[in-house]
Amino acid sequence: MKTKLRLALLNLSTIVILVFLFISQSAGQNTDFLTLSKESRHFTFYSTSEDIDILDSLAAILEKNYARITDHLGIQIDKRIQVKVFPNINAFHAAIGYSNAPEWMVGTCIDDELMMVSPRNPGSMHTYESLMQVVVHEFVHIAVYYAIGDKAVTRLPKWLSEGYAQYEAGQINDHIRKSVKSGFSEKDPPSWSQLDSASYIEFGNMNGYGLSVTIVEFLIGSYGFEKMSLLIREPENIETIFGLSKETLENQWIWHFKHEKIK
Repeated sequence: MKTKLRLALLNLSTIVILVFLFISQSAGQNTDFLTLSKESRHFTFYSTSEDIDILDSLAAILEKNYARITDHLGIQIDKRIQVKVFPNINAFHAAIGYSNAPEWMVGTCIDDELMMVSPRNPGSMHTYESLMQVVVHEFVHIAVYYAIGDKAVTRLPKWLSEGYAQYEAGQINDHIRKSVKSGFSEKDPPSWSQLDSASYIEFGNMNGYGLSVTIVEFLIGSYGFEKMSLLIREPENIETIFGLSKETLENQWIWHFKHEKIK
């Protein structure tokens, strides 16, 4: 029973990924105990001595995904992104000023700084492997911010921001697709507008992360990356970009998942 519960939590953690938090620079960030431990072509890594041995793996996964993500968004980043790796969840939560944060909260970004819990010590709701996806997820948020600036915070719909970051980080699998499809059979899913207007707690409770990544997957699969890139830059022009009403696109997405065969 404990094994099944842990698997369920791990599957949930691929859906409930950190909200894109632009935390104030004054929000209790104690990072002085982290030292510069490694540099790669596009990233600098800060950690304690205990985590130096996993920095090569973090650098490898970030560099592997860097060109693809920046190419998709059509951007160049003219500086190294800082990656701060905290030894445990408590240290990470203290650094971001959220000591009572839930345990699934394991990564965030502030401007061009990425902060995360060490994959060596992921806590009860994550694994080494899921933290390797989280670091890519947070870099996607940074890349989107470079592409569109403050609009990433103020105007990008939640479902698009979180769904795109999950998609690029590979945080979608058949378990998530099945959870979305089974929800469709029980009741109508929330509208895209409802997903966007929900608080982040409500967003999580309505399976907003799972729904969002399937929306992005559907739009990319049906209409291509070029339109997705345009949508990220001009979310207010969704109907012009796709040549269809938002309601029609939503109905296409629902029909697709109701009829898609998932192994």
